[in-house]
Amino acid sequence: MKVKQVMLCDPATVRRDQTLAEVSKIFLSCDVNCAPVTGNHGEIVGIITISKVLDSLLVGSSPTDTVGEYMDDPPGIVTENTDFEQVANTPIMERMLVLDEQKHLTGILARVELIKKVYQAWEETRHELGVVLESVSHAIIAAEASGRVYLCNKGAEMLLGIKREMALGQAVGRVLPKGEWMNVLLDGQGRYGFKMEVSGRRVVGNATPIFVSGAMSGIVVVLQDLSEMENLIVELSRVKELKAELDNIIESSYDGMLVINRAQEVLRVNRSALELLHVGECGERCVLGEVASELATMLEQMAAQILRIARPLTKHFSDANGQEIMITGNPRLGADDHVAQIIFNMRDMTEWRRLKSQVEQAREEKLRYSAELRELRSKLLTEKLISKSSVMEPVLELMFRVAQVESTVLITGESGVGKEIAAQTIRRLSQKESGPFITVNCGAIPEALLESELFGYEKGAFTGASKEGKVGLMEAADGGTLFLDEIGELPLNLQVKLLRAIQDKAVYRVGGIKPIKLDVRIIAASNRDLQQMVEQQRFRKDLFYRLNVVQIDIPPLRQRQEDILPLSEHFMQKYCAKYQKQKVIDPEVYRIFERYHWPGNIRELENIIERAVILSEGDVIEVGHLPEYLRQEGSSQAEVEIKIRGIVPWNKAVEMMERELLRKALEQEKSIRKTAQLLGVTHTTVLRKGKQYSLLH
Repeated sequence: MKVKQVMLCDPATVRRDQTLAEVSKIFLSCDVNCAPVTGNHGEIVGIITISKVLDSLLVGSSPTDTVGEYMDDPPGIVTENTDFEQVANTPIMERMLVLDEQKHLTGILARVELIKKVYQAWEETRHELGVVLESVSHAIIAAEASGRVYLCNKGAEMLLGIKREMALGQAVGRVLPKGEWMNVLLDGQGRYGFKMEVSGRRVVGNATPIFVSGAMSGIVVVLQDLSEMENLIVELSRVKELKAELDNIIESSYDGMLVINRAQEVLRVNRSALELLHVGECGERCVLGEVASELATMLEQMAAQILRIARPLTKHFSDANGQEIMITGNPRLGADDHVAQIIFNMRDMTEWRRLKSQVEQAREEKLRYSAELRELRSKLLTEKLISKSSVMEPVLELMFRVAQVESTVLITGESGVGKEIAAQTIRRLSQKESGPFITVNCGAIPEALLESELFGYEKGAFTGASKEGKVGLMEAADGGTLFLDEIGELPLNLQVKLLRAIQDKAVYRVGGIKPIKLDVRIIAASNRDLQQMVEQQRFRKDLFYRLNVVQIDIPPLRQRQEDILPLSEHFMQKYCAKYQKQKVIDPEVYRIFERYHWPGNIRELENIIERAVILSEGDVIEVGHLPEYLRQEGSSQAEVEIKIRGIVPWNKAVEMMERELLRKALEQEKSIRKTAQLLGVTHTTVLRKGKQYSLLH
């Protein structure tokens, strides 16, 4: 620091012939306590101080006396470029005159003024240091050698979670957790890079002793939150990963990519672009115009145009070999809104057209193979249904066709005909094959629980509800198929909610207000006459028509006699494998099976086969192994004998047989439905034939 930085600049001067009164006015107007005295030629001849003037006036001197009578000799002289340290380290007089290189007076170095200057500089430095400390994000705590905190910045407040006023004056051990910093107060040795935990955070810190005149006067501890540093490291690592990822993407791009600056210097180019330019490599700061290629010339012309219009530009380029390239140039504007870079994207349209043709051919082959695969798959799946009867062929065809769409399906039929198997088959043939298949038996779940089971409920929706809530079965079937078995048993109040869920493709949990969107295929099934239930107002008409988009009626087993033998063999193999037995079925058993009307359908047949496998002792399942009711009905039907006493036309004979058979059945059974079950036909057939033969009115 130079003397001119701390001196009183351009001091007021007085002449030797000026009076004490005039000098006093100069002291008051300039607010100084001394002034150099000049001679007739402007030279410094002495110095007058305010104390000298006051002393003279107090002893009786006249205000009109001249300065020359009371001035002191000129003080010491120092140049303004002298280092202040030289003056500070030598015995300094009360005042010194400061001269420039031309020996002109430029200032006064006065002890009082110097103290003011130093104090002002100290205040400014202290303020600047305070601002710096408050601006630092690190926590800074300084304490005296006695351990009392005298400095605590904003970063320390945030890290420690205490106000500065609460920390100042406290023992540093009560402000900071115990750690390695405490050893600094003991041995005066700094500790650096130590780790500790403060307010539940991991921090790294430095603790440095403060020495004044060789003695330790205090300690300063600087702490940095490691989480911030770790976040920065993670962020930096992520930036590096993104850069590497971007480089890999650009290099792996099938399209050629080239970036140039305003001077048309190549900043980045990928391998595809080099191949299109027919060059092996492009050196650093390679200028586009230096590349010997027709395509490079085209790019150079486009770059000049883009620099002029500052907008994207697309052009087609064709070379002599018939290669066609589509080029798109996009400008990147800089801070001055001028084009800073141009990014070129080059696509080989020749290869693209060839690939497009191959894709179209592959698509056609895929469609053909998909159709063949679906047909083969359909055959394999229908084989699992074990159906060889002609009456099932249209049913299977309808199942296959409806599986290709997502319409709601209603499967009807008597109990045990395999409605759930049909639903599973539709699901396996559909696009939702990989999705869940949720079965809901509407008649097996208590009515009080059915709503919460079907739609789910929010936490605390009702007394006894799970604290976490529960996902409903419809929500669990999202992305798949929901099979509503025994839909006719669904209470009327829930039919409304189910209708709304099917229409809106969304459900509301019990106690919830937010709709949950679903992608669910609905398949319903019933062994009841839903149409009749609608007429009796026991089933909602709107829900019936919503479910009955496509109806699949599964015929009973008595109408599928061709399927009895293969089904029996299938169940025989299944339960022989399950119970580790080797058995066969007696042919007489098959004959009884074919004569039986099977009110329980396939489920009844399966149960009878399983029972016979378990109870039979030998290797052959005989008539005696069948249930008593089956043996009796089979034998009673076997005793039916048709006697022919004359020849009549074939159609007439058939009508006679049908009329007599129907008459006897109606006499035996009291209802049309039971009559139909006894004869092994549908109730509509009984109605139609009964009216035809005048047996019903």
